[in-house]
Amino acid sequence: MKPTKILIFRVSSLGDFIHATPAIKLIRQKNPSAKIYFSSQKKNSVGFVTPDLLPFKKKIIDEFIFYNNNYLSLFFFLIKIFRKKFDKLYYLNEFTTKSREKRDYLFFKMCKIKEMHGFNLKGKNTDEERHNYIKFNETYYLCRTVDKHVKNNQISYSNLFQNKFYSKKKYMTISMGGRNIKKTWKFKNWEILIKKMINNFPNLKIKIVGSKNETSNAKKICKINKNQIINMCGKTTVKSLFKIINSSQYHISHDDGTMHVASVYKKRGAVIFGLTAPKGRWFPLNKKQKIFYPIKDINEFDPDYIFKKIYYDLKNLR
Repeated sequence: MKPTKILIFRVSSLGDFIHATPAIKLIRQKNPSAKIYFSSQKKNSVGFVTPDLLPFKKKIIDEFIFYNNNYLSLFFFLIKIFRKKFDKLYYLNEFTTKSREKRDYLFFKMCKIKEMHGFNLKGKNTDEERHNYIKFNETYYLCRTVDKHVKNNQISYSNLFQNKFYSKKKYMTISMGGRNIKKTWKFKNWEILIKKMINNFPNLKIKIVGSKNETSNAKKICKINKNQIINMCGKTTVKSLFKIINSSQYHISHDDGTMHVASVYKKRGAVIFGLTAPKGRWFPLNKKQKIFYPIKDINEFDPDYIFKKIYYDLKNLR
């Protein structure tokens, strides 16, 4: 008997994919002998990470299928999905418009997939539906798409990613970057905060992580104290980024992919959110990360306020 063939679809950045991994783990647990494929858009922007590069501990996905956002690529993507003859589809995209959801439904319907899960075509995308969606954390929502009876204590990152301690050197990590200006704290705020940290903790070592786009700002930060601050922006692979954050004692960032990496490894830290999503929607599963969620704008948070809130965390680093 041929193994069940399952396709998972989600348009993913690094953080989006990490949010979905507990749901993917549930799919694997429910279908241990199945061959599982993951499909997503292959973006070429600097700093964008495709999920095939992540350091999984166990193989929960057998094959990745990517496409580019143009008509020719989508045509070949459709042909490839059709020829695979999938038994099941799990549509793990976030809440979207009905027109977009129907478009995606019809696309996969043309691929002749026998069972399709995750679509809500009967609803009308009402305020009530949207409220029901946003009242859950994204990870919980996706897991309930797979199994509506799943309990919160069954939702975790355990045994998903490599979890080795890679460095004996003590340091913390900071990610200042972001592609969305609405959830990016001003560089001046970061500069003031990091100066306070360096002045108050002369033994503190900081690694600035991020993509090549953040290199210029990271170099400016390093000028504060070259002995205590190291610029790692644009110098890491995906796996080495996981290693660096896994080995760190503390992590501060925006609502970005590194926040979710820190959540995977249950790191203590702080996250400065912008108003790009309802409160709680994209919060990390890790309760050790302090959340700063604004009322009007991300830059309403003063560096002095943030420093006071994390002072004793930094003081207790060993």
